[in-house]
Amino acid sequence: MKELLVATISMCSGDDKSKNVDVALSKVREAAKLGAKWVLLPEIFSYHGPYHSLHDAAEYPDSPLLQSLSGVARETKITLFAGSVGERPRESTGYEALNAKGDKKVHNTMFVFGPDGSLLERYRKTHLFNLLDGEGKALYCESEGFIPGHRAVAFEHDGWRVGLAICYDLRFPEFFGLLAKSQALDIIVIPSAFTEGTGKDHWEVLLRARAIEHQCYVLASNQCGEHRPGKRSYGHSMIIDPWGCKIADTGDDAGIALAVIGQDSLQKVRARLPALANKRRDLY
Repeated sequence: MKELLVATISMCSGDDKSKNVDVALSKVREAAKLGAKWVLLPEIFSYHGPYHSLHDAAEYPDSPLLQSLSGVARETKITLFAGSVGERPRESTGYEALNAKGDKKVHNTMFVFGPDGSLLERYRKTHLFNLLDGEGKALYCESEGFIPGHRAVAFEHDGWRVGLAICYDLRFPEFFGLLAKSQALDIIVIPSAFTEGTGKDHWEVLLRARAIEHQCYVLASNQCGEHRPGKRSYGHSMIIDPWGCKIADTGDDAGIALAVIGQDSLQKVRARLPALANKRRDLY
């Protein structure tokens, strides 16, 4: 049965796009040298800064960064799940997606590149994160900077059925049910920037829950450390197996988690506990 060495990357991105990109490309090459065939970067890896600068830092079709990501996938002969980046139109004339301050909003988009550098898929984050403090003050409000996507993406690649999600999507099990509606998922890929406050209590629990529910692998990359005062991410990029067990973890700091995943393990779990076969598709 098919086996695959996969890698998930943790990094601490800031508002220096050039520095972030250099770190990301270096980590991708490092993972490839370690033998990984699929590599996952975290959410908003190229720019983690104030919303008023999101548009200027965002990518457009065939932007230099997207060309670099395609190029490194081709150079290293890997499948690259390029975390997520801001995505905007090439031309901003008549741009209508503005927040209350008049700043231009962008999509939060994952691009997937094949070993030949071709664009395999693109997924725009569907659920936008909001977090309040104990007094009701907004700590995070992604709708101030981002536009939600409107398409769930699951696709076949190299003999695996892959579902795509980004960060806050993880909290909505119905979304993953939609991804698996026509065919069971083998792998869920979920780049994230889970906060330190929510991550320590919810991150691993939710990742393992999605793996258990769908009896599939979960590849999850996460931002780590302090991006700027008051903005910290939890780290712990992880790989979860179809039984819901954690098989790799980067810990608190920047790094690379590596694990071998196999279709034989998928089949054994689904045969041992045939939950997918027992699902009442006539009811839901």
